[in-house]
Amino acid sequence: TDHAVIIGTVGSSEPFMYLHGHYDVVPAFAEAQYAPEIRDGSLYGRGASDMKSGVVAMLLAAVIHRDLGGAGQVRLVYVPDEESGGADGSERMTELGLVDAAGCVGAIVGEPSFPNIWYAARGAFTIEVTVSGRPAHVGLHYTGDSAFERAHEIIARLLSWQDTVATRKTGFSIEPEAARSSVVLIGGTSGGGTNFNIVPDEFRFTIDRRPNPDEDYDDAKRELLDLLESFNGDHRMSIDILQDARPAGIPPDEPLLLSVRDNVTRTSGRHAPVSMCPGCLETRIYSQHGIPAVAYGPGPMSVMHAPDEHVPIANLLEACTVYAAVLGETLGYQPA
Repeated sequence: TDHAVIIGTVGSSEPFMYLHGHYDVVPAFAEAQYAPEIRDGSLYGRGASDMKSGVVAMLLAAVIHRDLGGAGQVRLVYVPDEESGGADGSERMTELGLVDAAGCVGAIVGEPSFPNIWYAARGAFTIEVTVSGRPAHVGLHYTGDSAFERAHEIIARLLSWQDTVATRKTGFSIEPEAARSSVVLIGGTSGGGTNFNIVPDEFRFTIDRRPNPDEDYDDAKRELLDLLESFNGDHRMSIDILQDARPAGIPPDEPLLLSVRDNVTRTSGRHAPVSMCPGCLETRIYSQHGIPAVAYGPGPMSVMHAPDEHVPIANLLEACTVYAAVLGETLGYQPA
């Protein structure tokens, strides 16, 4: 029950549309985040931006669509485990065959994208590398084999490869220019050894590979694994896969995307930039099934995972209105 995938429906006929969100949040920074507060037109609290606000706006939009005589069916999907990879949430949905493409006209994921609409997202292939050595007392260091030194020989070669990967630019829309580069992050976490006076017998570090959606994801994974395998003759190492999430993307003229964009303008008068998400998104579980999916939510990306996490109430009202309008345009209305 701690990792329940919740799927609820409003309406009972096809076509249908998914409204998708995650209910897990990152750890709080302070006890005060557990006490929601409305201040200066915004709601402050743990998960307010990422993404309790999106979850609530989606639920209200589904009810509004029903009460206005909306046709079709809205499928509300709330998953756990998004903040830690999705293995017990969205990925499990796919494994259990709970994503249904027959009769589905689209999916909206309510991630904190404000002010943007995200029509594409990178993949995420994350591994932890463990390099093994042989311990020895510092006074007898010559009898040991430093896993730290071995690991850093590998890391030096990986850093050169990281520069090569960065020359690969996406054709999807994203700013600034530096954000178009394909991504490798080495050493997001790292460490090893048992004490300052012992030659370290183990050193671990992570590699977070984020291929752009217009790269071949399987080739990107294979490139990294083959590179590490080429080191294995000189170094004893093992590899654990921490995350394996495919990229996602739809054409810029996809009708669902245009409906969301145009309804943002009609609702609030603002222009919502259409761009690629700099991270990965759960739109991937729908795109893998040929379902057009976008991410658009009320939370400001700039304050998600932050001590002052909040959502402007105006954003909540905009998102709820846009979701309901898109449902009406996409699913239609019952004849009077």
